[in-house]
Amino acid sequence: MTQIDDVQAPCSGSLLVSIMKSGTHMTLKLYARAGYLAVGHGSIDSSDHRVPTEELKRNLLRHPPVAAILDRFPDLEPDVVFSLLAQHAQSEIIWPRGSVEPALQEVWGEVRKLSGRDLFVPGLVISSHLLPWQSARAGFLPGWAKTGAPRIVYNYRDPRAHLVSMINFLVGSSVVDEHPSVQVYRPILRSLGSMDRMLSFAISDRTFPMRNAYEQNRWMLYHPSVLNLRFEDLVGEEGGGSRASQEAAVERWARFLAIEVPVEELTKGLFGDTKTFHKGRVDSWRDAFQEHHLRAFEREFGDVLADYGYADA
Repeated sequence: MTQIDDVQAPCSGSLLVSIMKSGTHMTLKLYARAGYLAVGHGSIDSSDHRVPTEELKRNLLRHPPVAAILDRFPDLEPDVVFSLLAQHAQSEIIWPRGSVEPALQEVWGEVRKLSGRDLFVPGLVISSHLLPWQSARAGFLPGWAKTGAPRIVYNYRDPRAHLVSMINFLVGSSVVDEHPSVQVYRPILRSLGSMDRMLSFAISDRTFPMRNAYEQNRWMLYHPSVLNLRFEDLVGEEGGGSRASQEAAVERWARFLAIEVPVEELTKGLFGDTKTFHKGRVDSWRDAFQEHHLRAFEREFGDVLADYGYADA
């Protein structure tokens, strides 16, 4: 890690690709405890940060290439530069390219010149649920292969548990009431009445939210430069896993990102207490799946279960 004033900053920027309802907020909590500031899909309360958000933001802006832009535009609020940096970093991966107001065009031009390690700065983690390689922005994957920035972490869970969690989220979550998927699927699922019928519907529905996420992200499962994290390993004993698996997973993650925060500090109270948390238990899907669901899921997703190592789970 690098030392900047009284804040330890991770040595590399990161991209977290975490399938929705696979522990995204828990993993971002882990990042926050290690001194990262997250932008993109998913967010966490400031209370989950080892260091206050504003301090983390100042730390990011001290990175020399970014600090040089601040020096060139001394009258500009640091928050504005951070916002432009985050916008550019996201748009270089997969997000749509946004526009900025005319008064900021000059500084935006300077920010747009940043790339590689100068753009994906230490302490910045960009969070996404999907990263199909075919949809990545032109130049991102070659640049990543050349510079190693950002460091990509792929987080996922048992696809059966993911499906049950998605159903519970769509039926009951109040966090994203206005999201189109909620507007479409909440009335449908609630009209079905029972988990038995909702699960049968979700397995067979070709457009169910995040249905193809495992296939779209599959390339990361096998890429040697991507770190894979399983929800089942991260949850620890409180989530039905084991302390040993949790510590091993967090240690691999910390080593991958050159983080020197003690594992005990990173893992203590990691499970639960995030805004979309439901149960988060490793095997809770077994309470919902009946034999006919298992057969239907095997027909539709047998290859996914085999690829991700859950076929015999």
